[in-house]
Amino acid sequence: MAALFEAHVTNLGKYNEGVLAGEPLSFPASPQAVQALLKDIGVDGIRYEEIFIASYDFGGILPELLEHLGEYESLDELNHLACLLSEMAPDDFEKFGAALSMGTHTSSLADIINLAENLEYFESQEGTFPDACIATNFSLNENGDIM
Repeated sequence: MAALFEAHVTNLGKYNEGVLAGEPLSFPASPQAVQALLKDIGVDGIRYEEIFIASYDFGGILPELLEHLGEYESLDELNHLACLLSEMAPDDFEKFGAALSMGTHTSSLADIINLAENLEYFESQEGTFPDACIATNFSLNENGDIM
């Protein structure tokens, strides 16, 4: 599976000690690639447990994502999003970018994943704004997820 984006993952504990221990991780990533990266940067689950993401590289694909992702995102959730994006049809990929541009339901990575899983509730509006998209017939459950 081709990489969609990259995150520079850094060991937070070592960073706080003044040591820069980080490496890029391409998404989607296999569990083995994630474990190898964590081992390489010294995250052992005992002395060093936490990571942060110093930067993202989307290679020009979905630049809208950059403004919605933070430095403490879950590697598992980023991987889940990358898998969803890798399976999207080109039209859905464009629709997803337009929905991200709207900025609604994008306050967390979980919201963005939920958005990617529920694109059928959005439709493109030809002849309006570039990448314009509107939500149609959707409601939110008590957790704020699209139903």
